[in-house]
Amino acid sequence: MRPIHVSFSFAVGILGVAYWPALPSGYVLAGLFLTGVACLLWQQRLVGWLLFGICYGCGWGHYSLSHQLPDALTPSDHVVVGKVVGLPQRDGDRVRFNLKLLESKTATQLKQLRLSWYRTNQELEPGQIWQLEVRLRRPRGSVNPGGFDYQAWLLGQGVSATGYVLDRSESKLLGSQPAVDHWRYQLRHSITASATSAETAGLISALTIGDRSLIPTSLWQRLSQLGLVHLLVVSGLHIGFVAAIGFGLGAAASRIGLFFGIALNSCYAGALTALLAAVVYAAMAGFSLPTQRALVMSAAVLMALLANRYISMSTCFGLALAVVALLDPLAASSVGFWLSFGAVAGLLWLLPTAPRDSRWRQLLRVQWLVFLLMLLPLVFWQLPVAWLAPVVNALAIPWVGFLILPCCFAGMIAAPLSSSLADFFWSIADWQLQLFLTTTQSVVPPGWLPAHPSWALSGAAGWLMVAAVGLFLLPRGIPGRYLFLPLLLTLVWLPGTNPYPLSLTVLDVGQGLAAVVRTENHTLIYDTGPAYGEQFDAGSAVVAPFLRKQGIARVDRLVVSHDDNDHAGGSEGLVALFPPQDWLAGEPVGERTSAAKKCVAGESWHWDGIEFRFIHPGERSMESGNNSSCVLLVSYRDQVILLPGDIETAVENKLRGELSDLPAGVSVLVAPHHGSKTSSSSAFVSAAKARHVVFSAGYRHHFGHPNPEVVARYRTVMAQVWNTAEQGAIQFDWDHRGTLHVSTARGDRRRYWYSRRQE
Repeated sequence: MRPIHVSFSFAVGILGVAYWPALPSGYVLAGLFLTGVACLLWQQRLVGWLLFGICYGCGWGHYSLSHQLPDALTPSDHVVVGKVVGLPQRDGDRVRFNLKLLESKTATQLKQLRLSWYRTNQELEPGQIWQLEVRLRRPRGSVNPGGFDYQAWLLGQGVSATGYVLDRSESKLLGSQPAVDHWRYQLRHSITASATSAETAGLISALTIGDRSLIPTSLWQRLSQLGLVHLLVVSGLHIGFVAAIGFGLGAAASRIGLFFGIALNSCYAGALTALLAAVVYAAMAGFSLPTQRALVMSAAVLMALLANRYISMSTCFGLALAVVALLDPLAASSVGFWLSFGAVAGLLWLLPTAPRDSRWRQLLRVQWLVFLLMLLPLVFWQLPVAWLAPVVNALAIPWVGFLILPCCFAGMIAAPLSSSLADFFWSIADWQLQLFLTTTQSVVPPGWLPAHPSWALSGAAGWLMVAAVGLFLLPRGIPGRYLFLPLLLTLVWLPGTNPYPLSLTVLDVGQGLAAVVRTENHTLIYDTGPAYGEQFDAGSAVVAPFLRKQGIARVDRLVVSHDDNDHAGGSEGLVALFPPQDWLAGEPVGERTSAAKKCVAGESWHWDGIEFRFIHPGERSMESGNNSSCVLLVSYRDQVILLPGDIETAVENKLRGELSDLPAGVSVLVAPHHGSKTSSSSAFVSAAKARHVVFSAGYRHHFGHPNPEVVARYRTVMAQVWNTAEQGAIQFDWDHRGTLHVSTARGDRRRYWYSRRQE
């Protein structure tokens, strides 16, 4: 049996556990392990290694959950002593960093913390040992269709708790210990000091140490639109380039050694230097997932060369897959895993069957193959597709790989020897990157690249697209290959509309609000959630991925209830990606939405037979803040949706009469002000007669939303209570008969790290 079969079976067993809703007990795992041993004895190796992989994945999951902060202690205060690991990131007045726990009297089971330190001038460095007083929470993240699973990422990183440093704490720097990350930190400082602009500083840092946090958001979006992100941050391709450079240098050094009477085999010398260069570069890049894959494959080939053994690329691929699964059993839950391994697997499968051509034509063929291969996971996860990638990469890959990357790598190697020499290499890289960005902007002007998708696929259309591309990529001679043509033509006639007449999705944005209302052909966004510094906003990180997942290419109207951060913070991020046809606001919000019209009571419109009507504020209303919120009423048959923003009791009293006139009451009410005790008065609750009420709030947030008394009021009128903190995104769909269907993100996408049993 070939090694690739065993390693692939073992890896599938490990990675498959990431999709389980719960973990089995230790007794069950013991039974699976013994069954695996029996399978090996009976020559059923594939089944045996599959079971061993399942046991490893489950055991890793149990261990990782065992050192997390118990949910009952969320939140709680602790005094800890720990070492700063990784690269701290500053975002405005906040520094985010990881702390490896060394000592704590109250949280002995914790291993690593993910902390924020607000309003501090401290320059944290990797390797420093600090005593801090912190407020901790169990790792948790929002859960939305199409959204990033932050909780899974924290689990994979070994984070036991998240939190922040308390202002009242007497923080003490106790010392420092040497660490690889400290060297990466020093390199980052040297690069930023020598670069001529923030853009080139961010790109050189990304290419040298794998730190992309310094790349400006606008530049990152442009690189994504051009399909260049994989090329300008450390990836598997760069490990291959560096290994090739190392091999050439080692082989050249061995030949030079002959002039001094030193006899070295050039092939062996090249393999050793290539392996050393690849390991050093991967370590400087923080051993990210793509670099792990490339490093294992490169190391397998080079070690086989040193041992005078032949090893196939498929065996290297299987070995890399097994090693990555061992290091990160949750790797399969990230899109990057499928993009990285999918591209390599497809090339290993398709390139041997491709006709031999000149090197340039072969390079172009590889570009188109990679582009088509990437379409499969990109369409499946509803991610943006860079249509110009094959053309742009044909120019960019040799430029970056053979000219810019060697300068960055040389600067990294020269830094401990001579800072001036390192600055010289980085200045060359800086000049080239300036020219590279100018060239790409000249060849592909920004106006040619839409900030948002001009089309989107979802449901059956997405699967048809995946099937069509898969058939097209089949090697020549396989029957049925040309069926991709009718499948692509079928996409033209597939309806791209909402299958329901009316849908409401209240997204999980933590302590904030973002809701999406869809009719058959139109989309309205009500509020966009919060923003936290320059690196995260719910508009681009939560709302936009949800729209892509639903196959929505256009936002017809954006309504921002008022100017509080938890409602309007994500507006600029969303508008940059999905510019709305028009937008309204209760009060002026940010720079991008300065042209927004004011929502006025009485204004109404109809989309696909659905009525939308504002019932607050009045044209001459003088309210500000919470009470200036746009209150939107959506009506379909006898079903009514009420979106009230953050209105308080005074405005609620004004609306009681209009709500009392609704024959069947409110079908779905998003609770005013997240369930605060200043809203949802008894009179308002009685007038609304809501059958479903949704609280959009953070999990065990210090604001205490929703207030228990408010929840009790809604239960008194027999309303069914929903909470995004508990259920994730909540979706309400009304079919053509007016029947309501409710689904939740945590209920639809169950994972073992969400389960309360594991807490």
